[in-house]
Amino acid sequence: MYNGFMEQEELLLPWEEEKDTPEPEPEEVILTVSQVNRMARQRLEEITLSVQGEVSRLTTGYAYYVYFDLRDEGAALPAMLTQKQLSELDFKLEDGALVVVRGTLTLYERQGKYQIRVLSIRPFGEGDLQRRIEELKKKLQAEGLFGDERKRPLPLFPERIGVITSPRGAAVRDVIATISRRFPPASIFVRGVRVQGAGAVKQITAALDFLDGEWPVDVVILARGGGSLQDLEPFNTEEVARAIARTRVPVVTGIGHEPDVTIADLVADRRASTPTGAAEAAVPEKADVRSFLLKNVTVMKRRLLAEQQATIGRLHGLSSRPIFSRADILLGPFMQRWERATAVLRESPRRMLDKKVSDLEKIKARVHALSPQAVLERGYSITFNSETGRVVRASGEVEVGAPLKIRLASGTLEADVKGKE
Repeated sequence: MYNGFMEQEELLLPWEEEKDTPEPEPEEVILTVSQVNRMARQRLEEITLSVQGEVSRLTTGYAYYVYFDLRDEGAALPAMLTQKQLSELDFKLEDGALVVVRGTLTLYERQGKYQIRVLSIRPFGEGDLQRRIEELKKKLQAEGLFGDERKRPLPLFPERIGVITSPRGAAVRDVIATISRRFPPASIFVRGVRVQGAGAVKQITAALDFLDGEWPVDVVILARGGGSLQDLEPFNTEEVARAIARTRVPVVTGIGHEPDVTIADLVADRRASTPTGAAEAAVPEKADVRSFLLKNVTVMKRRLLAEQQATIGRLHGLSSRPIFSRADILLGPFMQRWERATAVLRESPRRMLDKKVSDLEKIKARVHALSPQAVLERGYSITFNSETGRVVRASGEVEVGAPLKIRLASGTLEADVKGKE
């Protein structure tokens, strides 16, 4: 019977088995050592990376290339750069230096040794910081900030001393104790600041400006204890260097220990190796002050005595001169001038009076010559109309028979007009 089941069974019947055709085995490729190394070099040179390590086995004796190893605790990586690259570095490449190398991996085919071809190299950690410090030193030195000609002298006997340091630690105690022991009259003003880490640069510069302006002092001590290059970084900044340079009062630094020389030390007016040394440089020793004062007192006494003796000698010499021994020699010229002045004073009023009298007589004569009375005295007369009292100047002013009054130089006449022409 034919049904679906049978149909399925038929489908499940085995097919005729196919005969497997064996695949041909690949042909074996045999490479030379040079070919393998060349393939490895080509693959390696596709890799560019940065790697840090310590320089060792530095070899600079070849004409073109410089060779060294980059090492860490567990491995070494050969490296190479050109002599030209070495000459252009702004830091000293030497064994033991920690560096960061950026370069391309490659392989020296002849020996099958891989290495890194250096594209650039820079210090790592303190080396990088030291490089930045050296660059800043060159810049500030070119501007003249390290020159001796701009450094200010320290006061011999400072009365007010400003101290910039951490308010905690040995540095501030050492400075205060040293100043108090050496020069007790000085007043000490401590401006506490951070001396490392975030905010240190800003606080140090602000303290320098404060003690140079708002709270003036005679000298400033900038101090801190020793530390690593990173700890001393604020004192190797451009901001602190320029703040020291612009202060009007001298600055003494005592930063770190003897091997440490920061940029702040180079700009400061006086550099000491320790905070204690800075305090000793800023103030004199009281024994030295006492000796100095005694020496100056002796010198002053000697000079005063010599000046006194010289003055007495000059006075004796002056007193022996005739001008001081005879009064007439000294006063004679003045007496003569006084006598001449007295004579002039006596004659002067009389001469002035005679002149005034003469002037008055001349005026009197001119007045008299102009007066009507003088005219009458010369024979003239004045005729008046008796009725009107007016002076008669012309015959037409009166009628015949009119009464007249005639004034003479002496006396008057009464008359009548008998006729007129």
